[in-house]
Amino acid sequence: MATKKPTNTKAAAQKTPLTAKIDRMIEREDATVKAYASVNIGGAFVIKDIAVVDGQKGMFARMPFRSYKTSSGETKYSDIAFALTDEARQSLNDAVIGAYREALEESEDELPDEDESPAQKM
Repeated sequence: MATKKPTNTKAAAQKTPLTAKIDRMIEREDATVKAYASVNIGGAFVIKDIAVVDGQKGMFARMPFRSYKTSSGETKYSDIAFALTDEARQSLNDAVIGAYREALEESEDELPDEDESPAQKM
C-alpha cells in the first residue's frame, strides 16, 4: 500500500501563483459590496463571486457562500470555498483588493475631467 507523503501547505501556498480580476463593479455609493471578483489559482482552479466588501475594518475579500433555511426556519450560511491557512487567505485577499484598486483607477481614468466642457472635447 502506498503512503501519501505529507505536504508543506505553507510552501505550497507561497509557490502557487494567484491572479485576480474584477468581474463587475457595483456603482451604488451606499453599497457595502463594491465589486465581485474571480481568482485563478495556479492556472488549475478558479473561484468566482468573491465579494469586495468595505467593512468596518477596511476592505476585504469575502469568499462565496450559500444560505439555507433549517427546519426551524433559521437562516444558516455555508462556505463554498475558503483558505486553509492564514497565509493563503492573506494572499488571496491581497490579490483581490489589488485588482479592485486597479479597476477603480481605470474607471476613474475613463471619466471626463470635471473642468472640461463638452465643447472643449471636440
